[in-house]
Amino acid sequence: MNLRIREVDFGDRRDADGIVAVLDSYAVDPIGGGQALSPEARERVVPALREHPTSLVLLALVDDEPVGVAVCFFGLSTFRARPLLNVHDLAVLPQHRGKGIGRALLRAAEEHARRKGCCRL
Repeated sequence: MNLRIREVDFGDRRDADGIVAVLDSYAVDPIGGGQALSPEARERVVPALREHPTSLVLLALVDDEPVGVAVCFFGLSTFRARPLLNVHDLAVLPQHRGKGIGRALLRAAEEHARRKGCCRL
C-alpha cells in the first residue's frame, strides 16, 4: 500500500472530488448519520472549506486515489491564549479502514498543529 497524506489542493478537481466522495461515504455510514450529502452540500462543501479562513484539510491517498480526509479548523484556547486545532471530520472509505489511514491522518494533523504552536489537538 502506497499511502501519502498531504494538504488538499483546492484547485485540483481530483482533490475536490475526493473530498466529496469520502465525506459522502462517511455521511451514509450509520456513524455519520446514515444519509447521503444533499446535492447542495455536495456542491458547496469544497468552496466553503477553501474560503474558510481557519480550515486545514488533509487528504489520504493510496496509489494516488483519495481514500480518507481530515477536516480541521484552527481556533484559540482562551485559557492558554494559544492556537488549537480541532479535528472536525475524520473519514476513511470503508474498504480502506483498519489499515492505519485514520492514524496517519491524525499524525499529519498533529504535525501541522505543532508547527503552528498549537497547545491542543
